Parts: sequence; structure tokens; C-alpha cells
Amino acid sequence: MSGEVLVKENKLSAGPLSWPWLAAGLLASAAALWAVALIDDALPAPLARGSPPERFIAEIAHEHLVNLTSIGPRVAGSYENEVLAVGVLVAALKQIAAQASPHNRVEIDVQRASGAFSLSFMDGMNNVYRDVQSVVARVSAAGAAARAARPARTALLLNCHFDTVPDSPGASDDGAGCAVLLETLRALAAARRPLRHDAVFLFNGAEENILQASHAFVTQHPWARAARAFVNLEACGAGGREVLFQAGPHDPWIVEVYASVVPHPFASSLAQELFESGLIPADTDFRIFRDFGNLSGVDLAWSANGYVYHTRLDTAERVPPAALQRTGDNVLALALGLLEHPAAESEPDPAERQPVFFDVLGAAVVSLRAPGAALAAAATAALVLLKLQLSARAARRALFVAPGAWRRGVLRAAGAALAAGAAGVLAAAGVALLLHAAGARLAFYSRPLLLAPLYALPALATSWRLAAALGRPPAPLGAAGGWWRARLWHDALAALAAAALLACAARGLRSGFLPLLWALLPAAADVAAGPLGVPRPLAWALGAALPLLQTWYLVLGSLLMFVPVMGRAGAGPLPPDVTMAVISSTLILAALSWLLPFVVATRNPGRLIWCMFATSGVAAALAAGTSLGAAYSAARPQRLMVFHTRRTQHSAAGAAVDTFYWVPELDANTPRALREHAGPARELSAAECARWPYCGAPYFLPVLALVGRSHRVEAPAPPLPRLEARVWAEREARGRRVHVHVARGAPHAVLVLRAAGGARVTWSSVLAAPRAAAWAGAGGEERTYFFALHAARAPHDWRVELLVEGEGGVQASLAAHAMFGRDKLQAEHARLLAALPPVVAATGWGVDLHLYDL
Repeated sequence: MSGEVLVKENKLSAGPLSWPWLAAGLLASAAALWAVALIDDALPAPLARGSPPERFIAEIAHEHLVNLTSIGPRVAGSYENEVLAVGVLVAALKQIAAQASPHNRVEIDVQRASGAFSLSFMDGMNNVYRDVQSVVARVSAAGAAARAARPARTALLLNCHFDTVPDSPGASDDGAGCAVLLETLRALAAARRPLRHDAVFLFNGAEENILQASHAFVTQHPWARAARAFVNLEACGAGGREVLFQAGPHDPWIVEVYASVVPHPFASSLAQELFESGLIPADTDFRIFRDFGNLSGVDLAWSANGYVYHTRLDTAERVPPAALQRTGDNVLALALGLLEHPAAESEPDPAERQPVFFDVLGAAVVSLRAPGAALAAAATAALVLLKLQLSARAARRALFVAPGAWRRGVLRAAGAALAAGAAGVLAAAGVALLLHAAGARLAFYSRPLLLAPLYALPALATSWRLAAALGRPPAPLGAAGGWWRARLWHDALAALAAAALLACAARGLRSGFLPLLWALLPAAADVAAGPLGVPRPLAWALGAALPLLQTWYLVLGSLLMFVPVMGRAGAGPLPPDVTMAVISSTLILAALSWLLPFVVATRNPGRLIWCMFATSGVAAALAAGTSLGAAYSAARPQRLMVFHTRRTQHSAAGAAVDTFYWVPELDANTPRALREHAGPARELSAAECARWPYCGAPYFLPVLALVGRSHRVEAPAPPLPRLEARVWAEREARGRRVHVHVARGAPHAVLVLRAAGGARVTWSSVLAAPRAAAWAGAGGEERTYFFALHAARAPHDWRVELLVEGEGGVQASLAAHAMFGRDKLQAEHARLLAALPPVVAATGWGVDLHLYDL
């Protein structure tokens, strides 16, 4: 690389780069990604028995995990969950209580509670539960005087759940969380001095029923009234590093304690905003503690290897002791920090906003409250303006260009950079559409590295090709040498980052820390280059180093989370390949944006660009025509849900009964899997969906907006569960009173009521003000009400009344779901699931579904 030299007629001749320099920059970026991957894989050595008792010992935690998962699936209401799992937890807690130091004591309680609440989960639902169980423990300072001196509301609540979905041992979700909390409780109880405040441990037994047991605890248990803050442990994957992905809604001191005491931090307010956006189809007990307990806290979750989430593969063997050690070290340190912090004795201030927070490459956490974040944004914007001003002055001296012309050139370069990025994303989406049309769908699912040649390379090559074509600005800047063009683009990228930062600040988005890094550090390096005598291209590279590493750090974490989600994200408006192409190409173009100034300074980047296009083309051809494009493997299987359904349609003319296997479309390859493994299938038509609530299908969760397409395969015999019920309506002055009487059914029942023509449900006997689904019909003239009814103990009879006001039509759907027990699988259904190959992780159960016109 050569410097800038004044030549005849005051024009500048810059020594442009040759394409190997650009390739070297690309390789350096790849090396940075490899370094970040090493950080992501780093886990501490697990401690064994014999370590100091106040330390978290992974060997003990892993024993708890094995004891819990050896029971097998633990569905709420099952013997395995309500008796065996409760017994394992109580026995472990009694042993911990017996080993506690003389300074602390452990109390144990088993809660059984009933209740109801509305929830905006997915489409929106009304959750009704009976006799759900939780195991609760409290560790506190020993002695009556110590207990009497405690303020009323200073306890720390730590939560996990021990129940599972059907057919999954639930090692990571959430057996590992409970194992971590058992060992954390042991370490706290073993402390050699009294705890300053109480720690309450909730092992809740009905989270997979959509957060029922946490609601029962926080609204009914007397220990809940002492809680001041909470820590929730969850998972959407097995092992790896747990991420702090939710905090709040107020009490920023909780995140600040995390930042100051946790030895292995991994936290991001960007992750929180992604989760809150609904892109990830999940929810946690965080919502219950926040909305019904008026508590602030943090949500921690494992996200690595999300392929095993909610499948038979979620076993204890896939949760390494090193991952337990890492999480346990963090949770124990956080618990001690929160219990000792003076703010635990203060009243919460709802006006306090959460800070901007993120960890820097796993080494430390940056946490800035709103005033500090606003000041950092303003200072960064000012620095970028200074950079632009200094560049304009330098151009005036060297090029005899007016400052206004330089600023217009910067604006044009910014537009060109945005156009180049958009073209790159469209190119990646085009490749994804071709692969989808060719039948090579989700080729990246079992081999995430394919994201690089399939989507990243065409995006990068297209973006660079357009940037190179648009790199020469118009007169009077058109004659400027290559480094001046590069400086123009460097200014443009800094301006774009500053604009993104200010936009985030204006909207209150805490993810603005990423554009802040891209604006602050490159601008600072450029401004300092002149006074320090550092060649400007070298300063640009140095200024991009930390933003590049931090962006790769976030990109890697995002992709490792999003790729497995594509296997359960339902049938959205875009094919999953296009969705992942857009996500991955956008992230990678952002990470490699620092190379754009060097692209426009490169003499002939075409060789490298065409090499990238060729590599992508070969990879796409191999993915479409060979086993390289196989979407699934035994370790990363396809998800399939097969519900054996008896459907009875009740009318004045009688009852019409049909029997079938209902299969929701969890990913783009569900129809192909049905053809290969289950025989002829038919997609439920729009007419069927319009005819009955929830398409006349046995949805057990309100996810029609997520899983809108589904299929039916004829079944040779009916399922085992039988629902004995009556549903009828009586006229009243204000409308109709709908009666639902379930005389015999399953522990899990679903009632859906659809009111058309402006009618609405204004009251029910189980919940005074039921919530309507968020996706009301056209013009809001149709409202659907989803009720989940769960009874953890027999009998499973229900008597529900609902008041429907208005004159529109009313329909009801009532279903019994046999998620466990002897009625779960009929023989033919069991054989169908057992015959599926190892690359398919299937689940399902019997359903008795009844549909009514009222």
C-alpha cells in the first residue's frame, strides 16, 4: 500500500490496492471469527467432590441431573412428575438441609395450588389450572433474632422447572436448571456466616403448561411476598454458555451486580430485544414474575445445540459438567451479590429504565444507565461530525474541493453502501429461493457452515461488485485517488453507524451499542491517525478490530440460536431458507462492512469477486444435487408432531365422526416427511379453517399464527382417549350463556370459543375477563378465545360457563389431549412413530376432539 502524493494540477494519485490485499483482509476477518468461536467454546474445568463446600461443585449438580432425568419424561399431571420427580427433589433438599452450616437453615415446602390467568403467549390464551405442584425451599440465617431483623421484602427468588414436554427427558429444559439450583442452594446453606437476606428456591412443576406453576407460586405462596428480585434459569439448547437474555423491567442495579460479580459473563440487551420481538417462538417464567409478581430480575438460558430442545435427545449426556460448572459459578456469584447488595432493601422504582448492557468477548460487561447511554451516543455523534469536518478540510487543502462537495460525496457514498448491502441481501435471498424451488430445503440445518458459501459469499460478492462500480464519485471528486475515495467511504460508513445509533436512541432501543462501536472506534482511529502519524489505512484496520470481533461474537451467537429454531418455526410467509439467507447475509455484511473502503481502493477486485461467486455456485449445486444438502442427521433431526385424532362434528342432524393423524407443518420439509413415512397426506384447506375454530384441528397451544399450515393422514383406527362432555347454550337478556360440562376427559383439555358478527365473551366462571386472541377476524368482527384447562390430579371434570354478548354466531371446540399414560398412544400410532428413521424426532399423542355449532 502506498501513500497519497501531490502531482501536477493539484490532483492526487493514490496507489490503489491489488486484490490479494483485499483477500488478506477477508482472511483476517475469518481469523477473527475463528478466535470468537474459541471464546464461545471455552468452559471452566468442573469441580469434583472434595472441593470447598462454599464452591459450586459440578459433580454434585450432574448427579442431581442424572437422578431427575432417569425418571424419563415428566409431563405435568403424570405420576412421573407429580410423585417421582417431587420425591427426588424433596429427598435432595432434605439432604442439603441436613448438611447446612450452623449459621443457616433450610426450610422445605410442597405447594399445590389452583388458579387462572390470561396470557399474551403466541395468539393469546386463558390458562386455567388445578392442583399444580411445586417444591419450594428457603435458606435463611439461623436464629430467631436474625430472622426478626429481616426487612419485609428483601428475599431473592431463584426459579427452574422440573416438568417436561411429552417424550423428552428434559435434561437441559429444565433439569439442568434445577440441578444448578440444588447445588447453588447447598453452597449457600454451607456458607460460614449467616446470609444477609433469604434465598427462596422455586422448583416449579408446570412450566410447560405455559407458566402455570410460577403463577401459582407468585400469586399464592406466602414466601413469594418476601421476594425483591429473581433469577430464572431456562434453556432452548443443551450445554454451552448460558446467556443473560432478559432483564428488568426496572431495578437496573440487578444487571450492574451481574456485571460486577459474575466470573463468566455472557449478556446482551440485543438478545433481549430479539426475544421480545417474537422472532423466537418461546416464553419463560420471567413474564409471570414480572407481570404478576411485580418483580424485576434476570433470565438466563442455555442456547447451544438447540436441535435437542423438546426432543428425545435432550438427555443428561448432552449437558457436559463443564457447562454446569460455568452456569453454577455464575448463578452462585450472582445470588451472593444480589443478597448482599444494599439496593435489595430499597423499594423498587418503576420509573427506572434498564441499562444498555453487553459483554465484551466474554471478558467483562459494559452496563450504562439511560443518562450515560445518551451521553455516550451524543459524544459518538459529535466525534463522527468532527471526523467529517476534518476530512472535508483535508480535501479542501489537497483537492481544492469545497466542504459542501465533500459532504455531498459522503452522502452519495452512504447511499451507495446501503444499495450495495441491499443488493447483497437480495442476492442471498435469490440463492435461497432457487434452493427452495429445487427441493434442497434447509440444507444449512444440519451443516450451519453452509451458510457461508450458500448465502454469505453471494451477498458479499454482489455487495462488493456494486460498491466497486459505484466507488468513483462524480466531479469534482471523481479525479481523486483511490485512498481519497476510500476515505470518502470510511466517512460514509461512520455517518451511517452514527445515524443508526441515533435512531436506536430515539426509539429507546438498547441494541444501539453495536452501531455505537462501529461509529466510535473507527472515527476515533481516523481522527487520531493524522496527529499520531499513523497511515490512515492502518488506522482504519485498527479501529475496526474490536467492532469486528464484537460483531462476530454477536453474529455467531445469533446464528447458533436461529439455525435450530428454523426446524420448529412453523410455516411462515417466507421459506425458512429465505429467512436464514436474509438474517445471515445481513449480519455478515454488517460484520465485514469495514472492508468496503478497501474495496473501492482496490485496483481490480473482480478476480476475488468472481472467485466468490464461483465458490457459491459450486456449493449450491452440491447442496441441491448431493448428500451435502441433506437437511437432517441423527444428532440434528427433523421435528415431527403426529396427533392421533378422533373428531366429532355435532349438529342438529347428528354427529359426524372421522379419524386421522393431524400433523402441523413445523418446517418446510414436513410434507415430504409425511409422503415418505406416513403415506398420502392432505393439507387442511382454507375452507376447513374458515368452517371451525382453529381449523377444526386439535391445537393444544394457541399457535395458529405460527403453525398455520397442517396436514391430515387417514388413520386405520381411532385413538384411545374418550371425552365425555356436554356443550350447550341458553338465551339470556344480554346474549347467550354457554355451558361446558366435561364429565370425563384427560388432565389436559382445550376449549376454544369463536364468536362471530361482533359477539364477544365478556365473562367466564373460570376467569372473569377472558382474553381474546390477538388475530381477530376481518375488521375485528370475529373473536376467538382459547382456554387451556389442566388438572394435575383426578378427577378431570370441568364445569365452565361463559357469557357471550351480541347476536353473532358462536362455535366451540373441546378436546382432551392424552399427553401421557396408557391412553397416550394407540398401537398403530405407536408403530408409526417407532418406524420413523433416526433423522426424525417425533412426538404425538391421542386426542378426542369435539366441534359444536351453538
